Amino acid sequence: MIDILDDKWEKTMGRKSILKAAAVVLLSALMFMPASVSAATINTGVICYHSVTDNPLHYDTYRISAEEFENDVKYFKDNSYNFLLPKEMWYAQPGAKNIVLTFDDGYEDFYDVVFPILKKYEVKAAVYIIGSEIDKTGYLKSWQIKELDSSGLVEIGNHTTIMHTYNFSLSVLKNNEIIINEYIEDIKDCSSRVYAITGRGTESFSYPNGIYTDRLDKVIRGNLGYTTTFSTDYGIVKTQQDILKPMKRLYRVHGDTPELIESRIKSFI
Repeated sequence: MIDILDDKWEKTMGRKSILKAAAVVLLSALMFMPASVSAATINTGVICYHSVTDNPLHYDTYRISAEEFENDVKYFKDNSYNFLLPKEMWYAQPGAKNIVLTFDDGYEDFYDVVFPILKKYEVKAAVYIIGSEIDKTGYLKSWQIKELDSSGLVEIGNHTTIMHTYNFSLSVLKNNEIIINEYIEDIKDCSSRVYAITGRGTESFSYPNGIYTDRLDKVIRGNLGYTTTFSTDYGIVKTQQDILKPMKRLYRVHGDTPELIESRIKSFI
């Protein structure tokens, strides 16, 4: 049996915020709404970034240039897209052009390169932290995470503490109870580390390597209180019901253009 409601966790995290409680209530309400109500079309493109660099020698498939990222932001800003944080996706407006920028792994260039661009254009993004990498070379430092969290432009998300380093198969996550329990504890550990820095835990989760099961997702949401989770499945978030499960994303790779990204979003509509 999965043991996730231990006293230590409750003492560490304290009471959930009013916003998180409201989101959980909304989630429950959506689950029991008629399909015609809960399946409101929102067509939200969630873009999955990893690293953004100023050094041309470091460009690769998932490490794009600062110019490319700024071009993305400027294009979507100029074309009237609403930049949402994951926790704001519950309130995405049907018929509007919505976009969510997510960054996996918590590289330090998020603070050095991405954050100044976010501030310049006053847009929002989420960064998913690997707990074991905090304060290590090349990754976000504690003081940077605190500043990002305080800015109002950045949502700090959970990308596990050490489970990111293991490439578990789907069958393991379905059948190995020991690994499942370790996975849950690892998520709690990462959130505790973020809580120690920012004064609040994480409520959005990105699955390492995109591997998940429906059972695991229900535990993460229902027992740990996460309001949004993300996979690496390719596509967009079409309806509010899609927010109730691991959400699809569009990979941002070096050489893409914002026009190409927009065309991919529209191809799913």
